[in-house]
Amino acid sequence: MSKQAILTQITQAYAKLGVAFTQGQASDVEIHTEFLNAGWSTGNKKIVYDACILANEEKKTVFLWQKTTESSGGLSVGGGYETASQSGATLFRKVKLVQYGPEGKTVDITLNLGELAAIVKDAAKQNGWKFKTALRQEKAKYPRG
Repeated sequence: MSKQAILTQITQAYAKLGVAFTQGQASDVEIHTEFLNAGWSTGNKKIVYDACILANEEKKTVFLWQKTTESSGGLSVGGGYETASQSGATLFRKVKLVQYGPEGKTVDITLNLGELAAIVKDAAKQNGWKFKTALRQEKAKYPRG
């Protein structure tokens, strides 16, 4: 299958989940989205999810780099604020995305961050390509120049 068919499969699945993405700037598909931790009841715990997806036609390989950065504040951390970050391995965490629909109504979308990587991996495999997790963001971006 073609690179475009794989990218279309990925972006259609992301759109169906309500996950915002951009295409073709520094990578084939880029995500920068802020989620809320679905299991966090007191205070405020935000999870920023960043990802780059690059489908390399020469290597017939889809590269995925992803990173989460957490920040929290509120009663559960004594009124303070803390941050944490994770990159590389597949991330499994239930998160919530709060969006506003066309009528101005709030729409809550709950998903597991691991689903986003699974979509990329499945699209690659279904189309006869390899899938690799990129440990460095540069591996999932267009070459410089």
